[in-house]
Amino acid sequence: MKTLHILDASSFIYRSYFALPPLKTKEGFPTGAIYGFLRTLLSIMKSERPEYLVVVFDHPSPSIREKSYKEYKAGRPPTPDPLKLQIPVIKELLNLMGVPILEKEGYEADDLIAILVKELAKKGYRIKIYTPDKDMLQLVSNSVLVINPMNWEVFTPERVREKFGIPPKKLADYLALVGDKIDNIQGVKGVGPKTAVKLIEKFGGVEGILDRWEEFEKMFPEAKKEELELSYYLVKPIIDDGLEVEESDLRLREPNMERLKKRLTELEMKSILKDIERVAKTRTQGSLF
Repeated sequence: MKTLHILDASSFIYRSYFALPPLKTKEGFPTGAIYGFLRTLLSIMKSERPEYLVVVFDHPSPSIREKSYKEYKAGRPPTPDPLKLQIPVIKELLNLMGVPILEKEGYEADDLIAILVKELAKKGYRIKIYTPDKDMLQLVSNSVLVINPMNWEVFTPERVREKFGIPPKKLADYLALVGDKIDNIQGVKGVGPKTAVKLIEKFGGVEGILDRWEEFEKMFPEAKKEELELSYYLVKPIIDDGLEVEESDLRLREPNMERLKKRLTELEMKSILKDIERVAKTRTQGSLF
């Protein structure tokens, strides 16, 4: 069975930036996010020896959700300038490493990941998604795992149910009810995690609540139907047929070691270069796949 490894770039990059000291080259160029991201990526490549791997980015243009709801993610602070400088360099290095990149105008990484899962799961792929984003847990199934790269916790359907009290397919209902302050999703006032689980058991989910709104409104008089509908829309991945990706586009390519050596030397990352050389050597020897 083929396995596709998917990395949620934004989560990796942001957490690397804030978790590590503000590393810089002698000339003052920031490198902390680059270093942390590559360290995690290479750790996965060394342990998993993937044949198919893709790094998925949020596109810098406004997303479909932001166009329909301007307050979406409005509470998030702007991207720090030192981090903005590092993102193009990360993409440059990924290209030199032969690692596929995926991004599309109007789409968040979550949506692209969900589309990949939908298409490739049908083709019999096993899929591993590396992200700390709990929204992605709704994609978990017998053939799809989510791994949190912060602590390497592996989420199976059983683990999702154990942690949230619901199966993965009901996680969007759960998130719509409890809300998400990070993404500025309101949820329903007075509904916490335990209450959300009970409501899902009683009504079957958000669609059942909307169908029986009068009954639900008696329980939560301050709830607004349009707000719950919006929250439900915002937490579900946008899956359409507008993305065409060939399987060959997801296969690791041979790295350009000459250019990588020059670029990583400029960035003063000799230890990263050594790790890339080890991974490349293993692939050349034919034992990676």
